[in-house]
Amino acid sequence: MNNKTGLYIHLPFCHKKCAYCDFVSYENCLHLGDSYADAVIAEMEQYRGTVIDSVYLGGGTPTALPPSLLVRLLLGVQACFSLAENAEITVEANPGTCTLPGLLALRDAGINRISLGAQSFIDSELATLGRIHSSAQTEEAVRLCREAGIDNISLDLMFSLPESSCETVSYSLSRLLSLAPTHVSCYSLTLCDRTPLQKAVETGMLVLPDEEEDRAQYHYICKTLADHGYLQYEISNFALPGKEARHNTKYWERAPYIGLGAAAHSFFDGCRYENPAALEDYFARVQSGSHPAGEAVSAQDAMAEFFFLGLRMTQKGVSRRDFQARFGMPMDVRYGATIAKLTRLGLLSDLGDRLVLSARGIDVSNSVFCEFL
Repeated sequence: MNNKTGLYIHLPFCHKKCAYCDFVSYENCLHLGDSYADAVIAEMEQYRGTVIDSVYLGGGTPTALPPSLLVRLLLGVQACFSLAENAEITVEANPGTCTLPGLLALRDAGINRISLGAQSFIDSELATLGRIHSSAQTEEAVRLCREAGIDNISLDLMFSLPESSCETVSYSLSRLLSLAPTHVSCYSLTLCDRTPLQKAVETGMLVLPDEEEDRAQYHYICKTLADHGYLQYEISNFALPGKEARHNTKYWERAPYIGLGAAAHSFFDGCRYENPAALEDYFARVQSGSHPAGEAVSAQDAMAEFFFLGLRMTQKGVSRRDFQARFGMPMDVRYGATIAKLTRLGLLSDLGDRLVLSARGIDVSNSVFCEFL
């Protein structure tokens, strides 16, 4: 591993699981927080001394746990790893769980970036999504973050929600922009199997926008954010200059990262590793001292990942020089026909060394990615 290694800590706890969520997270398990922190800190020992330049506490809802527990984890990171100067240290938070004392404690423990799951600024939409916070609480959470000295704030916004339109998206986006976040992530609602929201749509209780409306909402978001100075650097992510999410960029660049906690994934030395998702299985693995299950990424899979992860970066795309350096062959020897086809269809822009998705390519990105599998 090199000095660009990232560290992800999964905290699969929440007060209430959202109606659309299929992430590994557990309700009514907050009493296991201390035992879980013990296990994560013990797991850190397997990677002692690794140089890391980004830390990301995700979930779940990390801020559903007591701030003192999160501080203990952050102190464990500082004691076990070699933390690079100016490392990006992010915590995900539900706006309804933010308090000034908690945020002050997190800032003092090293948190310098926060990602708030706003999702919408229309309270009826938040209720449909099963969120525990209100739009007013999002605004208050942003104020509290700044009062605590955490100015690098990312806000999540969802679109293509049930009964939504460009008008409702415009309203939420206007309120979001009034808060002047440094970073915005925008996601189209995805119906996941066996979730309450999927059932409500399947039974006709809720109606989702059609594909044309989904794309209209996305295009409106992209244009509006661009008009306000946000650079779209990834399909779903926008940032003020210099405020791109350094940790998440590691995933798209296939840089090494370590994942700690239940269901966490790691990638380093050409292998992917995965921890057990069930809490009892995770506790047992850590207690045994064994390493997570790993699998070497084949050359063919690594090449495919190079494209379907790298092309998500809408400005940078993928580089012919990088491909040659990583795989020891020219990109066009292996993918020349595919690149020519996608360029001819207007889905890829060939900029010489770099390939990037066109505007049309972004709209059908999953189909583009499949061409490289």
